[in-house]
Amino acid sequence: MSLSDNSFSGSDSLEATVPVRIGAGSFATIYALPGRAVVFKAVHLQDHLAQIKHEYEALHNIYTLCNSDSIFAIPRALAFFDPTTQEILFHPPPPHQGRLRQARSPFNAAFFADLPPRACYVMERVAPLPRSIAQLIRSSMYPPTASGLPTPLLGRLYFGKELRPSAFVNTNNFPIDVARYRLLQDQSTDELSPIEEVAEGMGEILSRIHWDAGYDARDVEFVLAGDLFSGAAGLYIIDFNQMQSFNKSHDDVTSLVEAFFSNDPYYPRPIPGDQLYERFKQAYVRSCNLDHLSGANLFLCTIEKHQATKAVAL
Repeated sequence: MSLSDNSFSGSDSLEATVPVRIGAGSFATIYALPGRAVVFKAVHLQDHLAQIKHEYEALHNIYTLCNSDSIFAIPRALAFFDPTTQEILFHPPPPHQGRLRQARSPFNAAFFADLPPRACYVMERVAPLPRSIAQLIRSSMYPPTASGLPTPLLGRLYFGKELRPSAFVNTNNFPIDVARYRLLQDQSTDELSPIEEVAEGMGEILSRIHWDAGYDARDVEFVLAGDLFSGAAGLYIIDFNQMQSFNKSHDDVTSLVEAFFSNDPYYPRPIPGDQLYERFKQAYVRSCNLDHLSGANLFLCTIEKHQATKAVAL
């Protein structure tokens, strides 16, 4: 039947038209909206309205101040919605040159009507891993008992930890350490960035979050995913609900150091002389503006001392 066939009706369509749950954590659930390049993040409890609103504003600030030419992309926060008050917050994009009209919000309450009645925000979607990479992960990294599981959606980049074989497989966020990334890179040379550039990208975006946006980057995730508009791989940072602001004008990096070590081991461990850490460190310093360079160097010095103390304790 052609698209012009007059007998075609809406009942013939197999595409879903309501949000679909694609993941959840302890704080919120993620819903995708079929046919649109967006996802919703809705809290489990309406009592957490203030936290999800804070995350929306923090993500908007980070996107505005940090999302430029980094190898790690930041999804744009589009709108916040509180169903109890019908409040909608919307930050319009920067105006195009020559625009004569004021940007209007493209969102209304009806846009959120099919979601659970809890506070949420909508943001740009991070696409799943390219099919070729996802299949390679399953065939080369899943244990034999998990060969029937689906391919992973995303890969968490654990460059600060050597992973051990496990019978458990997280198909939503599959862990990828340095050895696994190198294996993927060897077999997908044209699809993945060199691991040294990825380490640099981690240092670059962390420095921008610290010293441009003024947040501690607590609990953010560094993931390997897909490009939404092509079949290519992409690198992103996601999950911003635990980030806290700090005073950049004071030479106190305590909260930054705590956030660095409390986070999952995405970053190379701060061991001077380690190849990936040196690339991370150089990019961190290079991406910091001169006004905060002393704070950046203090942060790096402190995490190196802390790592050395941990190594002696072991």
